Amino acid sequence: ETWVLWFLIAACGLEISGSNMRILVVVRLMRLVRILRLAKLFRFMPELLIIIQSVGIAMRAISLVFVLVMMIIYMGAIGFRVLLENTPMGNERFETVTQAMGTLLLDCAMSGTKGGPLIREAYQEHPIISLMMFCFALLANVTMMGVVGGLLVQTIK
Repeated sequence: ETWVLWFLIAACGLEISGSNMRILVVVRLMRLVRILRLAKLFRFMPELLIIIQSVGIAMRAISLVFVLVMMIIYMGAIGFRVLLENTPMGNERFETVTQAMGTLLLDCAMSGTKGGPLIREAYQEHPIISLMMFCFALLANVTMMGVVGGLLVQTIK
């Protein structure tokens, strides 16, 4: 580990200069050898190698889906920020656009409850806002995660 190396240099009172920097290169090569042990794992489990290669190939498409999700969250944050202005829920969760983005991302898009408690709280404000929150959760969570899953499956084929 890197921090152990610096601790040993300090403990032994070694001074690092151009002539003994080659020792550090050797230590880094030894760390690289530890990583190469994973090659043995891939030899015994070729399925794991196929999955890792597929994820690498699909990274561009997956990153574009995440950009699309962030754009949907941004547009939803602006919309809910305006709709819930001067309401108790708006003052608590949607006071600024960045706070609204955080709320939509954490409580709606990434939540295991798929935005259920947030939708119930929005229903207390107005049923139409609750319906819009449900449509946002459906679009951001179900559709986009389905696209990511489809991309991964298609890449593996």
